[in-house]
Amino acid sequence: MDYEEREPTWLVLKKAALELVKRGKTSFTRKELIEYARNHIDPTRSLTSLDFEIDLVTVNGNSKDRYKDPEKLFLFRIGRGRYTLYDPEIHGPIEKYLEQKTMTAGRKRIIRGVAEGLKSRGYNVEEVKKPGKPLSPDLIAYSDEEKIGVWVVEPVGDTRTQLKTFASSIGSALIERPKYNWVMVVAPPDILAIMPSDVREILEEKGIRLVVLAEERRYTIKL
Repeated sequence: MDYEEREPTWLVLKKAALELVKRGKTSFTRKELIEYARNHIDPTRSLTSLDFEIDLVTVNGNSKDRYKDPEKLFLFRIGRGRYTLYDPEIHGPIEKYLEQKTMTAGRKRIIRGVAEGLKSRGYNVEEVKKPGKPLSPDLIAYSDEEKIGVWVVEPVGDTRTQLKTFASSIGSALIERPKYNWVMVVAPPDILAIMPSDVREILEEKGIRLVVLAEERRYTIKL
């Protein structure tokens, strides 16, 4: 086959996956898929390119380069190194996974912007990994004199969703407050505007500061 006429790697994998299912394999490993693609679809395709492409065509994959075109998203990971064909009736609409990727990327950008805002004020900043720790802050900021817990409410979803996240963050900040010199809840301006001034004063007295999440050229904080 001439190089210019070669099928894209994602299509080679798709054909292999469909044929495996027709042969009764409702699920398969990466190795099984790659070997079938090489032995029955395109023996000239490199193992490396096939292995790399699997992450790009997996609906619930973690690759930042995962395809956005639904036609190219046809695998669903069901375990470590094990896959099946993606079925929206079983696994849910593909939009859910595409939105999840966008939200994750957006959240990382927001957290990074808040961290940079704190660093510019002389703090060392550590991002907290959340799994299993629902009360934990998103960031911990250090200086020689103090340690600050930082919860971030990103502008994702409708106002009701943001308010629920805001309330949860304040609750967590109240519980975790004794671990820090003071704590900070960063939220979009329209969410902070809903908070009554007397409640803000009470929170301030308890060492909980509400800080505006400002989007200019990038997300930052206004202290």
